[in-house]
Amino acid sequence: MNLLYALFVLDILNIAIALPVFSAFVRSVGGSPFTLGLINSSGALVSLLWNPIVGSLSDQVGRKGLLLKCLIASSVGSVILAASTSVWLVFVGKLVGSLGSPVGILLRSIVADTYRTSEEKKAFFGKNGFFISVGFLVGSVSSGFLSEAKNGFAMSFLMMAAVTGISAALTYYALTPDAKKPKGKKQTDQSLLRKGALELKRVAVDIKSISWPRYKNLFIIKAGYDLSLTVFTANVGLIMLNEFNIQGRYMGYFLLMVSLLSIAINLLKMKLKNVFDNIPDLQLVISGCLMLMVSFVGLSISTNASMFFVFMVVLCVPRFILDVKLPEMITIQTRDDDRGKVLAAFENVMPLASFLVPAVSELIAEQYGKRIVLISATIPIAVSILVAYTEKSKRQ
Repeated sequence: MNLLYALFVLDILNIAIALPVFSAFVRSVGGSPFTLGLINSSGALVSLLWNPIVGSLSDQVGRKGLLLKCLIASSVGSVILAASTSVWLVFVGKLVGSLGSPVGILLRSIVADTYRTSEEKKAFFGKNGFFISVGFLVGSVSSGFLSEAKNGFAMSFLMMAAVTGISAALTYYALTPDAKKPKGKKQTDQSLLRKGALELKRVAVDIKSISWPRYKNLFIIKAGYDLSLTVFTANVGLIMLNEFNIQGRYMGYFLLMVSLLSIAINLLKMKLKNVFDNIPDLQLVISGCLMLMVSFVGLSISTNASMFFVFMVVLCVPRFILDVKLPEMITIQTRDDDRGKVLAAFENVMPLASFLVPAVSELIAEQYGKRIVLISATIPIAVSILVAYTEKSKRQ
């Protein structure tokens, strides 16, 4: 279904546009590194609370309507950011935009609803990785260059609003209606806010009802990966800016080269599909985790921009493996009756990490420097591999 590929690309495009510019934008309106961490943590908290509500609710009332509402919220948040002239408006825009964070969860749930066999789902996610890399390239490079133009930050955020607006239009007019219908007239007559309030009360029960032994190892690895990646993303931008003076168009050039190489890796993986298909999924994931640790160590000891760039390229390989393989594995394992809440819980690990990491990493950075924080990103993923491998050994 080509429409699903387009929606995934637009989703990553929206995310990628913000990456090179958001930190600099917060500083431009008078924000400090602490303010930036507070804004990001607040947005993560909204996602942490909102994702399981939407995921669980989508199992009952369908995906399409919720997807449309989340896309509209994301677009409105981007418009507020474009109009922001103070830290407080940025804060509001970030919070409103965070209501759109379940878009990825809903799209993956729709994929699982649409493709019934594990082979079809694997084929979709295998191709989707390439398209996502292209979307990331276009988004990050575009905003990197736009940020140097007059009103460049506003133009970048308006571009994000346009992207989510297009996604909303495609969802409304072209996405196939849900196969499942809302259960009962009383439920369909309720407002989304009312449904959300009721659903929040059931989220804890729903999470407890998940068959955790079925998904345990994947959640452990996902937790380690997201914690490590959050430590990396919270600090790498300032290292590039403060130590190597990479910003604006140079940030665009940097991300362009990294993205092009990432696309090449995707194409190579597609060419070697038969080889990768013969490698057990868990073995491939653990290999990706080990390569991720090597990348973080290399980045933390890089003494110049060229060496830093080399390890950023190396980082593309494990990120591609893990970003594609982990969602693919969890989506294939889910069942019709728990798909939304499982995927929501799975994706909620990242908001939890984003809520906890910034403040802690800032404290460590003040004492020991950004390089120490960056190398500490190896710890969560190393622990998760050890625990997951131990759990697997116990069951054998």
